[in-house]
Amino acid sequence: MVRGFLARSSPVPSASAIPAPSNSAPTAPIGAFVPPVAGLGVTGTSSTASLSLHTRLPEVDSAVRGAIISHDFKAVDLHKLDPTQRDKGTAYTFNGSRNLFEVSHRLVKEFKIPLSVIIPLQTYFDILSFHVKDNMVAGHFFWYTALLVKLVAEYAWSAVYDYHSVIFNRRRADMAVGAYSQCGQRDNDCYPNMSYAHRKAMPAKASNGSFSRASMSKEPCRNLNEGKCTANPCSWGRPHACSAHSTTLRVLFIVLNLMI
Repeated sequence: MVRGFLARSSPVPSASAIPAPSNSAPTAPIGAFVPPVAGLGVTGTSSTASLSLHTRLPEVDSAVRGAIISHDFKAVDLHKLDPTQRDKGTAYTFNGSRNLFEVSHRLVKEFKIPLSVIIPLQTYFDILSFHVKDNMVAGHFFWYTALLVKLVAEYAWSAVYDYHSVIFNRRRADMAVGAYSQCGQRDNDCYPNMSYAHRKAMPAKASNGSFSRASMSKEPCRNLNEGKCTANPCSWGRPHACSAHSTTLRVLFIVLNLMI
């Protein structure tokens, strides 16, 4: 009887009052870190080169970085990576016979010493290595520089620069199709141009015998001090100069003769 009374007095919830289950995903907490979408490098590895290159080399113009990555950067453009030459634009001269403007080679003359090429070349390789993300490619770039330094030590700089400018542009075409392995290889087609006429003259080395003869020729003639060498010039090729010891003995000899 009591149970029946309690059942009649308790309200029964209607179907409309029961909340329906939610199909929406739970809301992420405010302030949660969302990682950036990583890009894919040349080798398929995750890379954020488009963001990091600017951070790594902020002094290099974005257009220059883009030209390097797309392999449109020519040997004559290396001055754009040189802090002392970076702000100089490309110069053009008018060719009357062809009735068009051509890139002037005035800037080429500004690569007067090997370091004017080698230093910006390292920045060029740094950008490509960071973009490609391949240690083997960085090794090929190292051997390119090593060969260039070897040629600088053996040949005139003008001939080395001509070789470098041709090979640099050839390697750009190779890298554009993904062939980086040729960068560190010597080009047998252009290498013969490094002829004997451009080889640096090796400094002559003096032998030990000539060094000893040269040093001995500066010593005074001992035979003169002893009265045994009367020829002038000296028969032994030494200067006729009296030593301090022999001069003192001669003065004493003269004084003794005066006292007798």
